[in-house]
Amino acid sequence: MEKSRSNLPAAAGVLDGFSDLQLRRLTKLYRQRLEDATADVAHAVAFSLYAKTVIANVEYEEIAGIDSDKASQLLLQMVLSKEDAKAARAMWQSFTDFRENNAFLKVKKILQEIEDKGDSLHKEINWAPDEVIHDCLVAIHRQHQEILRKRNATLALTSIHGCKLEKTFPLDKHFTELLIIPSLRYQEQVQHELLARGREHAEWRKQVLRRSLEKVRHHEIFGSSFGKCTHCLYAVISGVAGIGKTTLVQKIVHDWAERKIYGQFHFLFQFKFRELNNYQERTSLKQIILHSYPYLEKDLKKIMENPNRILLIFDGLDEFQEPIIFPDIQTKSSNSETKGTSCLYLESWCSIPDIIRALFQGQLLLGCSVLVTTRPTALESLQKAPVHLYAEILGFSEAQIKDYFLKFNSDTKVSLEMLAYVEDNAILYTMCYNPSYCWVICSSLEATFTSPRLRDWSPPKTITQLYANYIHNILKNHAREAEEPRELLLKTGDMAYMGVAERVIVFSDYHFHRYGLQPSNFLSGFLMQILQKENSLKDVVYSFFHLTVQEFLAALAKFFQTPSPKLSQLLDETSTTKDGRYEIFLQFIAGLSCPATTGQLKDLIGEVPQENVYKVVDWIKQRFESAQRHKIQLLNTLYYLFEAQNKALVQETMGQVRQVDFSFQIMSPVDCYVLAVALGHCQQLQNLHLFNCSIESWGMKSLKNVLHKCVNVRLAQNRLGDQGVKFLCEALRKPDCQMQTLELWMANLTDGCVEDLCSALCTNVSVTDLNLKDNAFTDRSVPTLLQLVEKCSSLRTINLCNNLFNESGRQKLEVFEGKMKHTRPELKIKV
Repeated sequence: MEKSRSNLPAAAGVLDGFSDLQLRRLTKLYRQRLEDATADVAHAVAFSLYAKTVIANVEYEEIAGIDSDKASQLLLQMVLSKEDAKAARAMWQSFTDFRENNAFLKVKKILQEIEDKGDSLHKEINWAPDEVIHDCLVAIHRQHQEILRKRNATLALTSIHGCKLEKTFPLDKHFTELLIIPSLRYQEQVQHELLARGREHAEWRKQVLRRSLEKVRHHEIFGSSFGKCTHCLYAVISGVAGIGKTTLVQKIVHDWAERKIYGQFHFLFQFKFRELNNYQERTSLKQIILHSYPYLEKDLKKIMENPNRILLIFDGLDEFQEPIIFPDIQTKSSNSETKGTSCLYLESWCSIPDIIRALFQGQLLLGCSVLVTTRPTALESLQKAPVHLYAEILGFSEAQIKDYFLKFNSDTKVSLEMLAYVEDNAILYTMCYNPSYCWVICSSLEATFTSPRLRDWSPPKTITQLYANYIHNILKNHAREAEEPRELLLKTGDMAYMGVAERVIVFSDYHFHRYGLQPSNFLSGFLMQILQKENSLKDVVYSFFHLTVQEFLAALAKFFQTPSPKLSQLLDETSTTKDGRYEIFLQFIAGLSCPATTGQLKDLIGEVPQENVYKVVDWIKQRFESAQRHKIQLLNTLYYLFEAQNKALVQETMGQVRQVDFSFQIMSPVDCYVLAVALGHCQQLQNLHLFNCSIESWGMKSLKNVLHKCVNVRLAQNRLGDQGVKFLCEALRKPDCQMQTLELWMANLTDGCVEDLCSALCTNVSVTDLNLKDNAFTDRSVPTLLQLVEKCSSLRTINLCNNLFNESGRQKLEVFEGKMKHTRPELKIKV
């Protein structure tokens, strides 16, 4: 085998020490990630390889002639198809040459990762799992896979209309890919988890789209280049409630059972933490496995003789009631170092936390792989655990939302109508990043768009209306005649509120008896549609289909049955709780003060208590007055105003506002939508400061309808892009536009938006100060910019510093400023 070497500036001392065979293995190991990382730059890399004569002209022309995504795939295919590693070496060399270019952010990350791994990378690329199963285990292996395949073959979801209690789908046909990124983030729950993650999700999605973050696919968690080592043993996947963790686990198990992924594992075992809560006494890993897989009893000892062929999955750490405390040890300790520590055996009797901890530390089934899923707020308990890979589910991208809608209903026309309606409602559309929200939205809209009698009925516009519609449809279609809707709703709501207040999301028979609810209701009816029944290891437990359903029912119960004086006290107490557990609950309380929202529940729960409506309205006013200097509180209050849908209330609170400042606060598209609705009631806004808020074109689409009311607008350090500027220009062209100062520096603007921006500014004669510094304008823009300065007579200052002008472009701008001194001495062009 050829042993040629090459000195590569990046990963010095690592890649230059690889043989051809090792380099090819490394390229194959990173192939999928390299295809993703070079999707935007494949043409440039291909030209570099052509210039180095490692690919022929005809090969380069083939790559250059197709779009970038396919080009990156073809590039890696060509490189790996060469008999020697010359092309692979040249490609890695090109990566190091281009690594400082912003378009190569993902490539740079991979190179840094290779450098960090150092000599250990040699071991990783030579590691190849033996997939041969012992003869005596072949039969039970196949039986185990078939049982898991059948258990996970269908996805069952609650139906809210029609006779069926649930809708079932083949998992393969209904499963929609999720956006998963490799990351490690801990979060103190200052805001409600879903609110905070909704806003952060917008920012993380932007980074993925900017190619600075990588995507992890469900088959890349183990045995890929992600993580601290290729033969990753311990992985953790986090995500907020409803984001798809359990469904992802189902997909992993199903695909393993169908022999599509993770062939290195001969046996896979799946457990739910909520079921493990029922082990109040000591047990053993053997007992836990046999309780779920009793047919393995005869072969279990033989199976466990080869732990490195075993994968254990534990779903829902956040639902586990006992702490798992890891000692303060060096997580980088090797497996060999753990051999001398106290070990547990398959039959060792101990607590569940001890079993989990021992698995992670290699003191039990040394060499086995473990996957844990959890909500972000429970990640801290694993901070000291020796985890090789952390990943986070961000939910759906825009393309995946469309895919979900198309799969939801067999009638493509209905699916597209539903999607079009949601796309026109920013607050609903942004919620669709969360699969559970997406299900609720699709379920509610399907009843409207498929029923002739409901065709003229207005679909929900707010989150509260969405859930009111959701509960109404369930009660109308699935409640038994013996059930009293009002009593059932209020009792369930009381239990739900206890859960919100005490952070309980898993309910037992004790809770049902405490609130006068009988578990027998699960035989049919309303409760079966909003609660999930879990036949756990030792008991039966229940949880709401989604945390937000629990919060809505809690708000419904408190709004309809709390006496007016006590409601004021409740609102004051919950709104001052600093951990954010009541934020969505309070949005629902505000939304229930809207007659259009509660009207659809009137026949089920009775008349709305008007005194409580007045109390909520007064409370929103007070919150607005006290939140002026606190950005998060103010934004939350704007959500209350939006949910209340009370025009008089919004006019009274927002009508005289003269300044709004959300600078340095991440503003998701839905935040921008809610802000725009509120600003629509302002007569004139002197200052709108949205500096460094992570706003992109989607947010500008909402804000365009109110920007013309603002005198001084700060939109600097946002990634508006040329599309965002198009929306801004619509505001500038309005006859009543009052804008005078416009800051757009570092807003990701290019030559592509200059014509439109200049045309709009020439139409508007009120702008006096324009800041466009730190963008990407080139000499191509200079003639149009000169035309702008000449025609826009109101303009006094235009800042163009730190753009991409060359010397001749700058000279033209400076000379033009000199010529204008006689007629417009106040004019300043900064370059």
